[in-house]
Amino acid sequence: MSFEWPWQYNFPPFFTLQPNVDTRQKQLAAWCSLALSYCRHHKLYTLDIMEVQESPVFNHKNIDRKLSTEAILIVFEELRKKGNRAAFIER
Repeated sequence: MSFEWPWQYNFPPFFTLQPNVDTRQKQLAAWCSLALSYCRHHKLYTLDIMEVQESPVFNHKNIDRKLSTEAILIVFEELRKKGNRAAFIER
C-alpha cells in the first residue's frame, strides 16, 4: 500500500513557512501531521535532520520544492512541544 500524500503536498507555498501567524500555525499543524503519518507508514522511528532534507517527505522533486533546514527544525520543535516524542540527539 502506497503512502497517500495530503493535498497541501502538491501546493508549492506549503514548502515556504508563511509569515501570517494564523496561517503558519495551520501550516505547522499540517507539516506535523504529514511527518508523523509518513513515519508511521514507513515504520521510521528516528530521522536524521541532514538526511531527511532529501527524503520525499520534505523534498517534492515533481514540483521542485523542498522545505528549508530551518523550517524542518521548526517542524521538529513543534512536534517536540506537542509531546510527540521528537527529540534532538547529538552525534
